[in-house]
Amino acid sequence: MGLFKLIDGLLIGMKYLAWGIGVVGIIGSIVLFFANISLGFASAAVFIAALFLSIAVTLLLWPKQIAKGIFAGKVKYIIGAIALVIAVVVIAIVYFSNGGFPALNLLFA
Repeated sequence: MGLFKLIDGLLIGMKYLAWGIGVVGIIGSIVLFFANISLGFASAAVFIAALFLSIAVTLLLWPKQIAKGIFAGKVKYIIGAIALVIAVVVIAIVYFSNGGFPALNLLFA
């Protein structure tokens, strides 16, 4: 039984880690959006899609201990799913209109 508790604890920890990465991804995608405006709209649109993906991950994995008000119910799942669809549509438009992904400025590479 101790093994099952360990596995449950690891899965819960992974959920919180993924949620934290989603929160950091919101900030990172905004910074990288402004860094890529000079390369064109397609490069900036990649980070618009990354922003919506980060919002979707953050909302879908939002811990119920801190969810209050409107995000306590199923609304967070609906908004998260809509944000995920928007992210997929934006990145698909960028990919197919450019024949691949455009050049990106990642600030650290």
